[in-house]
Amino acid sequence: MSTTSARVAAPVMEVFASFQGEGLYVGQAQVFLRLAGCPLRCAWCDTPGSWDVGEGRAAMVRKDGEPPAREERWASPFQAALWIASVEPGEPRTVSVTGGEPLLWPGFIQALRPMIQPRRLHLETAGAHPEALARVLEHVDHVSLDLKPPADMGETVEISLPEPSDDDERAAPIDERAPRNAEEWRLARRRCLDLVRDVDACAKVVVQAGRDPRDYDELFEDLARRAPKVPLFVAPATPMAGCEAPEPDTLVEVVERARELDLDVRVLPQMHRAMGIA
Repeated sequence: MSTTSARVAAPVMEVFASFQGEGLYVGQAQVFLRLAGCPLRCAWCDTPGSWDVGEGRAAMVRKDGEPPAREERWASPFQAALWIASVEPGEPRTVSVTGGEPLLWPGFIQALRPMIQPRRLHLETAGAHPEALARVLEHVDHVSLDLKPPADMGETVEISLPEPSDDDERAAPIDERAPRNAEEWRLARRRCLDLVRDVDACAKVVVQAGRDPRDYDELFEDLARRAPKVPLFVAPATPMAGCEAPEPDTLVEVVERARELDLDVRVLPQMHRAMGIA
C-alpha cells in the first residue's frame, strides 16, 4: 500500500446490495459499504460487530448468490469502488456508506466520491463528529443524521487498531473525540444540524421501551430551530439484545410532541428487518 493510499484507506467490514430500510430513501435499491470502527455504545445498536476495527476480512456478498468473497479489510477508495461494482446485480446503484461510524474515516469518503461516479453517495452517521461531517459534506449527496438522546448512550470507547507489521501502513481514525456527556452531545448535535439544514438530509431518532416522551424534546427543539426543513423519522427500536420496542402510547406521544413544533415527522421501523433482508 502506498503512502498516499494508506492516508485514505479504511477498514471495510462488508459490501452488499440490498434495499434501504430507513430514512428518506427507504425502499431504494442501494449498495451498502459498511466501514468498521465505532466509539459509541448506543443501547439499541443493531450492528455491534462493527464496533471494533479488528483483524477480520471484508465480506463481499456477490450478485451470483455464491458465498461471500473475503478480502483484505483495509481498502483504498479505488478497491472499494471495484467491490461495489462487483456486488451490483444490474445497473449502478446509489452507494450508502454506513458503519460503524463512517466519519472516523473522512479522507476515505472524500476520495471515494470520484471513484464511484455517476452513482450517488449517501452517508449514514451518528452525528458525533461534526468537524468530520463538515469535511465530507460537499462530497456526499445525502446525509442520514441520527439524533441521539444522551440517556441511550453508553460510555464511549477509544478506537484501537490492530498492531501493524513493520511494512504495513494503516490509516488512523480522526482525532475528533466523540461526545462523552449531555453537554458535548448537545454541542455536536447543534453543529451537525447547522451543517445539514440546507442540504439533502434527514434526521432519525430511535425510540425504545421505557423512555419518557419528554426525553426527546430537546432533540426536536434543536431540529425545529436549526434545520426545520429536514424531515424527521421516528424509528421504533427493533427488539434485539435486550432492547425492546416502545409502547404504542409512548410512540404516539413522541410523534405528537414533534408535530407541535411543526416538524415533518414520520414513523418508520427498520423495513429491512421487517422484510427479513440485510
